[in-house]
Amino acid sequence: MMLFWPLYIGTLILLIVGAQLQVLKSALVCPDWPLCFGEFLPLYMTPAFYESLHRFMAALVGLLSIAWAFKRWGEFRYKALLPLFLIVVQSLLGLATFLYKLPTVTTILHLIFSMLYLASLEGTRSLNIDESLKEKWNPKLKDTVGFFLFFLVLQFILGGILRKSSLLASCEDSMEFWQCWQKQSLIPLAGSLSLIHRTMGILTTLSGLFIFSYLVKHLPKWKAAGVIGLMAMMAQLWLGLKMGRSSSREMIIWHFVFALLSFCTLLFLIVRLRRYEKHFFGKPVATYLNDVMDLFKPKLTILVVVTLLVGVFLAPISMNLIYLLLSLAAIWIQAAGSLSLNCYMEIDIDRQMERTRDRPLPAGRLAPSVAWNWGWGLVILGTVVLAFTGNLLTAALGLFSALSYLYIYTPLKTKTPYALYVGAIPGALPCLMGWSLVTDSVNGMGIYLFGVLFLWQIPHFMAISSYRKEDYANARILTFAQTHSKSFLQVNILLYSLMMLLYGLLPYVWGWRGEGYYYSSLMVGVILSVWAMVGFKKDDQEFKRWSRSYFFLTLFYLPIQLGVLLILR
Repeated sequence: MMLFWPLYIGTLILLIVGAQLQVLKSALVCPDWPLCFGEFLPLYMTPAFYESLHRFMAALVGLLSIAWAFKRWGEFRYKALLPLFLIVVQSLLGLATFLYKLPTVTTILHLIFSMLYLASLEGTRSLNIDESLKEKWNPKLKDTVGFFLFFLVLQFILGGILRKSSLLASCEDSMEFWQCWQKQSLIPLAGSLSLIHRTMGILTTLSGLFIFSYLVKHLPKWKAAGVIGLMAMMAQLWLGLKMGRSSSREMIIWHFVFALLSFCTLLFLIVRLRRYEKHFFGKPVATYLNDVMDLFKPKLTILVVVTLLVGVFLAPISMNLIYLLLSLAAIWIQAAGSLSLNCYMEIDIDRQMERTRDRPLPAGRLAPSVAWNWGWGLVILGTVVLAFTGNLLTAALGLFSALSYLYIYTPLKTKTPYALYVGAIPGALPCLMGWSLVTDSVNGMGIYLFGVLFLWQIPHFMAISSYRKEDYANARILTFAQTHSKSFLQVNILLYSLMMLLYGLLPYVWGWRGEGYYYSSLMVGVILSVWAMVGFKKDDQEFKRWSRSYFFLTLFYLPIQLGVLLILR
């Protein structure tokens, strides 16, 4: 606990100081690094002071994160490394921002990863469970809080885009609030974003008042959190209305601070609701909303969007922000629909596997028709929207990805282990789709990104199939772990690790990236390859445990490899 609060408060200070720099429009005023004009911390409250303070707090949080990972390893294992991993990502973003003076999107990503870092700290914190709450447990509360938290994060993103871009016009003092709103809504792009931001602000405030009032009344253990949340939401609403006409720097900062307070309160609640529920019942308690979302496999769809964004950011031209956001939503909808249909097609397989038999369809909590209707509805909707907001090429790639995943890869899984190579094609398309979404073409870096994802999936899945061999056998899914020897797996995992190492160096060889990228890519590729060699020394039982560790290592490898490709130009 003594280490938690310095990390948590330090991150909040980082966020507030960063907001101050954005409001002052003075980010990147220091021409040198890590000092600022040759000084460690300028004495006066100038933009240089705030930027130096931001750097100092970032370094402090980074060092403390290393200590946190060591301290929490015993209880949380690999999950304890997540805060440290996010700090590394933040450091790379900060370096890229300094070196390349990157635009709005980098600032927004900085904000998002800071929020994820706070969530990772809460998730690896020790809790004293209050057993008395089990009697009055309401499983729907976590869904409500989760959705409210999601929309609040969207508000942060929209607000950051508007503030960073300086797109809004000010209004005369004589204007009524709604007249001012109408004037600003007529501004192209900014008006649309502002309208969405303000409407969502009113809706989230109303829903927040309901959630926090419920906590105050029904969960006295968290009454303080409910009161803090109520006060923060009321302050946010008041400041938001005041800022409808004009806004001073102080008002903007306070608006951000109260929004951050609301986020922290909701984060506090959602982590406890989920961890308490797992402690009381051994697993999340099913609700209809939770089951429907489970059909869409949120972790996989998030991975689709993240890899898609890599292709978007690497593209040499930009895209209208509104169309980009709508296109990203359409691709998420496409992916969610195809995964829902996959759940429908694999009901019998899921019943046989220990890790999937409690999913909504095999457990009988949802009728198969629910997955079928949601699936085709979302696939069709996503394809149509993407064709209008993006382009026909990307819409066609998304539709091909969905159909090949469902009607080629899924049936082949029970017939041949070589289905893995077929399934790697739709799995590798999101990066290429991100590139084609912006460029309306399939070439260059887009094709290279497809290769990164394709190669990565092969050893990644071979490792999964090794330590889940019995589970796949029960479901009659053929994998190389069943049909081939341990030596075959060892050789192929090493072979593909070395291929990934060499493939990762191609952007340097082709002149697309410099030495910073070369050494970073070389380092992560060597680490993965060396660990693949370690697998040769393991007997059958040890190899199973090693396979699991290699699987987790690939989860760290991919974002780092894509990250250095994106950032180290």
